Amino acid sequence: MRLLLDSEQLRVLNWRTNTSDIAALEGPPGCGKTTVGSALALKLIAEGITKRVLLVAYTNAAANEFGWELFHILGPSAANICIRTGNPTGVDPTLPIPFSRSIDIILKKRIVISTNLSLKRLPTMRFDNMIIDEAGIERIEHLLWPFWFGVDRQVQSAHRYQDNASTQINDLMELISRCGTVATVVGDPKQSRPISPVNSDYSAIEWVMKRSRWDTLRISHRLPDSLSGLVNEFASYGGLRSAPEIAPRRLTVEVPPDIEYREIIQPDEVITWVDVNGNERPMGPTSWANELEAKACTKISNHLSKIASKKTKVIVTRFTAQKHIIRNYLQRIGDYNTKVTTTTGALGTQADIVIFSLVRNNPERNVGAAGTLQDLNVAISRSKEKLIILGNFEMMLNGWTNDASVSHRKSPARNLARLVESKYGKIIDTPKIITV
Repeated sequence: MRLLLDSEQLRVLNWRTNTSDIAALEGPPGCGKTTVGSALALKLIAEGITKRVLLVAYTNAAANEFGWELFHILGPSAANICIRTGNPTGVDPTLPIPFSRSIDIILKKRIVISTNLSLKRLPTMRFDNMIIDEAGIERIEHLLWPFWFGVDRQVQSAHRYQDNASTQINDLMELISRCGTVATVVGDPKQSRPISPVNSDYSAIEWVMKRSRWDTLRISHRLPDSLSGLVNEFASYGGLRSAPEIAPRRLTVEVPPDIEYREIIQPDEVITWVDVNGNERPMGPTSWANELEAKACTKISNHLSKIASKKTKVIVTRFTAQKHIIRNYLQRIGDYNTKVTTTTGALGTQADIVIFSLVRNNPERNVGAAGTLQDLNVAISRSKEKLIILGNFEMMLNGWTNDASVSHRKSPARNLARLVESKYGKIIDTPKIITV
């Protein structure tokens, strides 16, 4: 068994092993949320605390990650106690843990991995302990689904038809205390909380954090020191730091960048903001595109492929229209491999190099949804070695958002711009080569 956890992960593991009821675990970027969840499931079974654990996630990708983490810890023996179930089209075919929807096979396993939507396919069975991942993007109704496998059938029937979310979450606490169900709800509301002014749209983990005990992991195994400092201060995690072996990590290249790209790619500088003054254009009621930024992303990505061919990279943007335009430019130069995604799609993604296109730039200085804390936080926390931000710096520094609850001085976009400029990165003018 391979189980190497840092001090923070061990602290949380012991906390949840020795406590009951429902609790939340906020996991900032790269802190090993899935690792902790998988290790907790194994510890609960190994110590005889529970007979069967349900590992559930909102997406198939996250459910597959549970399987891979269990395999990395246990090796081939993971197949003896773990089962992946649900929709077969969403299962990683290379996952070395068996898949089955057979009731007889599932009932023989100690750890059952599923998505929320696939729970309805599970047989009638009982879980005394469950670990719910990705709760930062789950609504309250998604959180409630797994608990029908942790409560008595008589209690289920008495509460099944309650539709009000507030009533359900309050009754949920009572159900857990009466039926002995233990649940650990894992996620990060500072990256993926549903953005809405109504309480019923809060993410599942926020509901739990408001009504129960919770804790936060503090050590990132993805972000080098400059990035962990930026992300920690930007999102107010209250102490996020890099693991010692990760902190000094910097981008390594096979050959030096061409002189025109030297300031942009500068390997010793973890964070670079390229001040691009391209004009946005609307592409529908809620989406925008910026041609100049799209061309700049393509040129920078292409040069990185030449000087750092072994590095993984991803291009991130808030808007689907911009994603399509960047992808089209990449395909024109024969690049079909570089991943281009929105901030929503980037959840769970990591790469050596991240190029982030901000897009918005208008005379009204309306940053809009591009300036929300969750989207910006996702984008700046995906990279392991180098983050390159492209966009109009003055727009982000002095722009405003439609969110009436956020003052200009406390705008996340303004905060990000000030932190990069003053402490964690470097702002450079746009080289002519990427504007033609």
